[in-house]
Amino acid sequence: MKKLITIGAAVLLVNLSALAQGTILVSNIGPGLTTAGVKDASGVLIGAGAAYTIELLAGTTAASVQPFTTAITTSGWQGNGWFGATDSEKVLPGFAAGSLPFFALRAWSNSGGVTDWAAALAQNQAFFVGPVGSSAYTAFQLTGGGLGNPNGQPTPTPAGQLFGMPSGFQLVPVPEPSTIMLGVLGAAALLLRRRK
Repeated sequence: MKKLITIGAAVLLVNLSALAQGTILVSNIGPGLTTAGVKDASGVLIGAGAAYTIELLAGTTAASVQPFTTAITTSGWQGNGWFGATDSEKVLPGFAAGSLPFFALRAWSNSGGVTDWAAALAQNQAFFVGPVGSSAYTAFQLTGGGLGNPNGQPTPTPAGQLFGMPSGFQLVPVPEPSTIMLGVLGAAALLLRRRK
């Protein structure tokens, strides 16, 4: 009997915690949002139907931003650098409705059968989404009313878009591991030469 009560309590807790998860629209288009769409690596606004996927990363601080266990993505490009306008709300596990988490974005080209971040890294088709010249994720904090709660009582709170996303974001290629290693070896050689 004790096992049955414990299992019942656990199931209830899991169901209630699922109701408390915040939601968001992974979109950069709409009133009050960024004034400029996302550009590709060459500096041109990404066009409608482009073969890029954007993935949302989140954390409670800028330094703790990381991907979700199940990737939260959008591949819907409306043109002029706008993405996600037709997507539905996405649930953010571990983030309460009304909270203001930090976000970062990463992207990859879908060409050549690439369907996830790991494959994009392996095929040199991975990008950070941030200001020109950035070499890592650029975190920004959600602003406004926080994450939505479609199951809120007495009144559901609709999910908002990526309020707080800065203007001027562009796809910045992630350096190949061999390029990074070459840079590290060059720096080590300079240090050794300087010591002699």
